[in-house]
Amino acid sequence: MALDKLLEKIERDARREEERILLEAQEQAEAVRKKAEEEARREAESIARRYREQAEAERLRVISQTRLESRIRVLSAKEELVEEVFREAVSSFMELPEERYRDWLKNIIKAHAMSGNEEVVAAPYDRDILEGSLLEEINRELSEEGKRGELRLAPTTAPVKRGTILRGEKMETNLSLDTLLERIRLETEEEISRVLFGGDVDKES
Repeated sequence: MALDKLLEKIERDARREEERILLEAQEQAEAVRKKAEEEARREAESIARRYREQAEAERLRVISQTRLESRIRVLSAKEELVEEVFREAVSSFMELPEERYRDWLKNIIKAHAMSGNEEVVAAPYDRDILEGSLLEEINRELSEEGKRGELRLAPTTAPVKRGTILRGEKMETNLSLDTLLERIRLETEEEISRVLFGGDVDKES
C-alpha cells in the first residue's frame, strides 16, 4: 500500500474513533445529566413533602393550642361566674336580719349538739346573740328533746367571721359560716353550673 493511502486510512480511522469517543462522551454526559436531574427532582419532592408535613403539623398544633386556650378561657369564665354566685350568697347571708340569723344559729347548733353538754366557741357577732338569751333558749329546747341542755360559752371567741365551733369530750364540730358554705358549695357546685350553663358542665363549649 502506498504511503499516501496508508496515511489517509490512518487519518480516516482516527476521525472515526474520535467521533465514536465524542459520541460516547456525549451519551455519558446526557445520562449523567438525566440522573442528576432525576435525583434533584426526587430531592425537591422529598423537601416539599417534608415542608408540607411540617406545615400540617404546625397547623394542627396551632388549632389544638387555640382550642385549648379557648377552653381554658371558657372554663375560667364559668368558674368566675360560679364564684360570683357564691360570693353573692355569702353577702346575702351576712346581711340577714338579726331575727332570721338568730333562728339559723339556733337551728344549726341544735342540729349538731350531740350530747347537749358541748362548749360553744362563737364568733364575736354570734357570741353577742348567744349571750342575749339565745343559749338559754337552745338549752331549754335540747332538754325538752331529751338531751342534757348544758351548752356553755367558751371564754374565748372563735377566729371566724360568723358561726360557732362545738367542742365535745371526743370531737369538735366546725359550724363556722365559711366551713358550712364551702361544704354546701362542694355539694351543689355542679348543679349550679348546670343551672347557669345547661347541659353537661364537663363538655367543651
